[in-house]
Amino acid sequence: MLKRALIGLSILAAALQAANKPATVGKSATADKPNIILVLSDDVGLSRVSCYGAEPFKTPHLDKLAATGLRFERCYSMPLCGPSRAALLTGKYPFRTGATSNGNSEINPAVHPIIPTVLQQAGYATCAIGKLGQSAPADDAGAAKRLGFDESMLWMGRATPDRYWNPRYYRNGEVVQGKPEEFGPDLTHAFLVDFMKRHRNRPFFVYYSAVLSHGPFVRTPDSKDDKNLVVDMVAYLDKQMGLLVADLERLKLRDNTIILFTSDNGPYGNPLGTIRGQPMLGAKLDLTEGGVREPLIVNCPGRVPAGTVCADLTDFTDFFPTVLELTGTKPPEGLKLDGHSIALQILGKPGRPRPWVYAQVGREYFIADQRYKLYGDGKFVDISDSPLAEKPTNDAEAKRRLQEALDQLRAGAQSQPSRQVLRPEATPDLKADVRLLVEKKVLADADYWLANAVAKGQVEGARAADLLIAAARKFKPSDNLNAAVDILKQEGILSGVDYWKKNAVAGQHCSGGNVARLINKIAQRMKEIGSL
Repeated sequence: MLKRALIGLSILAAALQAANKPATVGKSATADKPNIILVLSDDVGLSRVSCYGAEPFKTPHLDKLAATGLRFERCYSMPLCGPSRAALLTGKYPFRTGATSNGNSEINPAVHPIIPTVLQQAGYATCAIGKLGQSAPADDAGAAKRLGFDESMLWMGRATPDRYWNPRYYRNGEVVQGKPEEFGPDLTHAFLVDFMKRHRNRPFFVYYSAVLSHGPFVRTPDSKDDKNLVVDMVAYLDKQMGLLVADLERLKLRDNTIILFTSDNGPYGNPLGTIRGQPMLGAKLDLTEGGVREPLIVNCPGRVPAGTVCADLTDFTDFFPTVLELTGTKPPEGLKLDGHSIALQILGKPGRPRPWVYAQVGREYFIADQRYKLYGDGKFVDISDSPLAEKPTNDAEAKRRLQEALDQLRAGAQSQPSRQVLRPEATPDLKADVRLLVEKKVLADADYWLANAVAKGQVEGARAADLLIAAARKFKPSDNLNAAVDILKQEGILSGVDYWKKNAVAGQHCSGGNVARLINKIAQRMKEIGSL
């Protein structure tokens, strides 16, 4: 009883403190802020989520989230992965950021602020899991940090098969090579659960950028054969949404965690799926309705009314202002977004519906309202049967209205947008760093490290241990691996110690890429403190 009373008094005190302070960073100011988990599935589209009438796919967990929460009927993405992700994270259309294709979709938050950087500054713990390779350079270990994520477990490849079995991921910037029998989405889910457990006493934002159901099309842990791989992959994604809900309930976070589920573009791979037995018009890469119409399901028992369907238009630029409004976070001064917040609709209140949506890939684009769609080349169609059909129409007044809106939106769009893409803060000069460590007697020689501390190389565990111990001695006395990694973590050289304790031992090996970054960080730290 005494313990319960003390807990009650502490909660009351925190509430009173929060009521008398402005909503700035700090536990008292953020205690009532919701957690946000933004799930961006890959190549799923509308025709693979059964509550939208999709067949032959079955998604019972997503259907339950929709039935006990809110389902948007008219959510629009870009028709391709990279531009969609850039629009979602920046709240800006592709012609403003330059992210018009997968080849130019990397984001620099110093030029275009994004959701995680703003929430991080507002006191949120931020996490990214799954896929980040289209929003940052491939295999850029430091990208997640620069994009505002405190922690991450990410597949950073492009056109490589290791997002699923025998996975190769970056965990907080360090390479993790999974076992052949391990499934990448399982590793990221376990990382997410651990993150939520450790941060359940403060608000958090999770960018759950799922790798499912993008190709290569492979068996899942639940597959019985190779006959229905795409269906199996969507089913496994759905299963993980059920696990996510169960984990939130177990951690007592369910009532204050807003889940937003969508897909980055239309479906890809066979079967594409149908809507109420009919094929959609278009798929991934197409600006027709099937390429850009997405599911959007929002669920939070403590905040989102159950069993609601909203027909208001929304597109991917709306996520940024919506998340800001839901979390009570002020945007950076002077930030101009294309998005319109749908927070009021999510909370069960009359919203401020946007009159039109916009989508673009490359130099092709369209603007659309609830009934009509105007393409950049002048083609004008009726989309009353979206996403099943687009029919030519000659409603001159409707076309005029959309043309005026399009002209106003794209005014000045022909000027080159300021991209200044995200790049590594510094390209490590391995030769120079190794030379420095040899001079300072941290390394005995250079040849071994230049040959092995490279991408896809391997460093003997015992040699890595010698490096760690010798480096630690430059800061504090150290004579064993455990003490050394703790010292290097205190110096900011290591973000975690488990990897090194496990692999920097005789008989094991460390990733050459991880060791190269370790050498770079040791050299940088020695220069910072003047150990020359």
